Amino acid sequence: MDETLLEWLAGLGRERLAEVLTSRPDVLRPVPPRRLVELAERLDAPESVHLALSRTPLPCLLLTEAILVAARTGRPLSGLVASGADLSGLIDRLERAALVRRDEGGTLSFAAGLPAVLPTPLGLGPDLAAILPQVTMAELTEVDRRLGGTGAGRKAILMESVTAALGDPDRLARLVARAPAGTRELLDDFVERGPARVLDEFPPRGQHQPRRAATPARWARDHGLVWSVDWERTYVMPMEVALALRGRDHRIDLPVERPAISTRPVAGELVAHEASVAALRLLDRAAALLEAAAAEPLPELKGGGVGVKEVRRLAGRLGCAEDEVRLLLDVVHAAGLLAANPVTQVRTRRATETRRTGVSPTKGYDAWMRLEPADRYTALVEAWWGLPISPTRRYDGKPRTPLAPAGTGTPSSVIREVVFELLADATATGEGAAVPDAEEVAAAASWHLPLLQRASCREVVLAVLAESRLLGLVGADVLSPPGLALRSPSAPQAGEAAAGLLAAARQQALFGTDLTAVVTGPPAAALAEVLDRAADREPGGTWRFGPASVRRALDAGHTPADLVAALAEVASGPLPQPLTYLVHDVARRHGEVEVVPVGCCVVGDHALLAEVAAHRRLAKLRPRLLAPTVLASALDPAQTLALLRESGYAPVAREADGSLAVTGRTSRRAPARPARREQAVLSPERAAAWLVATAGEPAPVFHGLRDVFSRYATALPPKARERVAMELQYHGTARIAYDGEDLTVSGPEVRGADLDVWCHEPAEFRLLDLAKITKVLT
Repeated sequence: MDETLLEWLAGLGRERLAEVLTSRPDVLRPVPPRRLVELAERLDAPESVHLALSRTPLPCLLLTEAILVAARTGRPLSGLVASGADLSGLIDRLERAALVRRDEGGTLSFAAGLPAVLPTPLGLGPDLAAILPQVTMAELTEVDRRLGGTGAGRKAILMESVTAALGDPDRLARLVARAPAGTRELLDDFVERGPARVLDEFPPRGQHQPRRAATPARWARDHGLVWSVDWERTYVMPMEVALALRGRDHRIDLPVERPAISTRPVAGELVAHEASVAALRLLDRAAALLEAAAAEPLPELKGGGVGVKEVRRLAGRLGCAEDEVRLLLDVVHAAGLLAANPVTQVRTRRATETRRTGVSPTKGYDAWMRLEPADRYTALVEAWWGLPISPTRRYDGKPRTPLAPAGTGTPSSVIREVVFELLADATATGEGAAVPDAEEVAAAASWHLPLLQRASCREVVLAVLAESRLLGLVGADVLSPPGLALRSPSAPQAGEAAAGLLAAARQQALFGTDLTAVVTGPPAAALAEVLDRAADREPGGTWRFGPASVRRALDAGHTPADLVAALAEVASGPLPQPLTYLVHDVARRHGEVEVVPVGCCVVGDHALLAEVAAHRRLAKLRPRLLAPTVLASALDPAQTLALLRESGYAPVAREADGSLAVTGRTSRRAPARPARREQAVLSPERAAAWLVATAGEPAPVFHGLRDVFSRYATALPPKARERVAMELQYHGTARIAYDGEDLTVSGPEVRGADLDVWCHEPAEFRLLDLAKITKVLT
């Protein structure tokens, strides 16, 4: 760790330290740092530096690279950057993110993790100080002689001589002027396209290299303008050489102005109408998709996710585009309304196979359907806002597989935030300022996210804009009220904005004599629920009634009178007679045959079964005689067999075809993985106050957690003490019951008989008495 960073942090004060933590929120997760020394280590970590740079605008990134080059070459920063840019303001922003810092004399230093994140700053390779120590003495001597040196002396003297010759633009210009034809073009290719190249004319390093006629590549290598950096054929141009070839007057421009985004005026009524139609359609299609998955689980691919054929089938059934189905699948899954069913283990002759059983709605779907429409809509768009992927993005022209695991790289949620900031800025310029050109938005987003490849950033931006329109967050190329509320989530604001969008839903349907109901617009949730109850959806806002759909409503417990009354309430006129006749005709036949559930049947002698039915210890079976030799049990076969055997009988199990069931060892299904718990995060202001208050406190001496728990956690049994100690020591987190509370604790530090831990639920550090830990939770 850099000691100067620790000193710099200690001198910031509470407010400036809070600014650093606001710019670098990742250092507060999952457990906030207790002391400044721990904060300094996290700020210098390459992973954290990369996250900070991923949201650093292009001019700040270029200035950071220039600072790295200036530090390596000893050049002044003004000699690398074009004049006219407000360097002070840009450095202030970098300093607030702890990427660079200034001492009292104004000298700049940078985060220790920056060189690892930016290995080729300004397109330059490593400096000679990093290359020459790896070069053999013989090779260094030969290069020094060719550059006009004596070729004599210790290696340090030769390195200094070579560095001076290659870093002087005038000497290098005279040297290149004597080079063979084509050499300047080769060197310019290194300068413009990057510092490393594979030069195929050379054999791999270590192999014999016969002397041949001078070529541009061979001349450049012999004179130290490119150097071999591996055992293959990769050659790199040193930083000093590239800078010298660029010339003394070369400067980089800092594009401090973000690419412009053109806007055009649009009526607010049009924005509200388009967003309202999309929001109502979202609720309608999401409910229809989940109903389809409830009726029949969606088939799942072997590697996870829903395949192209199933997406096409759902698109035809729901009457929407395939991309809309992909978006719906990922959104309802992220909202916890849809999940893969547990896999089953099937034994074959050769091996035991794992077979997937499809994707179905979760119990959360029932709770979601009971919510108000605005709350349902808010749950879906908030789930989309946090998605790490873009469901409708194309990868090499191919769509993404819905519900497939997310890959690595910058999460789409980061790009989503930038896009919404750009749209909000456009909206701030005037009411109803639309952004019609998606390419301009993509270019501006790339300026904000310079570490991302421009092509990848563009793909995600286009997908985000398309998905925003489908979700009702953008209407007529303007952020809708829910889209504005999503940028700074507030439950009342989001709910009110969603309620305003959903107010235009159709409350009534047109019923025809052909047993159909048509809704001329987005249906309200209550209307869709009544129609879904007794009819099947068809594309184009149409529901069709039939014997099977009416029977489904009767099976759900609705009476014919209630069903007709509910349909009449949402009808724009009187119900057609064919529909009422259909309902009553299906009701007359409903229940003419009954199916009674039983756990299993016990077959035997009439007198013996009568004894079993009257046995007091077998009352749990809830026995019922179906015939003189058949007794119905309410329990399943395994439970019935066990209870009969406990009562002194000797039953046997048989298969459905009457053959003897051969019992063996059964495989136990693995328990479901517990749901991920949301972890509270300490605010930057509270974290800064904590760090300032604890500055200078020494870290406690580490004690073995097993010994400490064994000695002081007296309320736990021995095995539980060892278990919680192992979880904290090797996994860093444990769930415990402490003094009447269930807590998730992390980052333990031992203080005598107490444990200083971070408690996730209240988001604070606590000192826990080990004797009050009563249970270890799963």
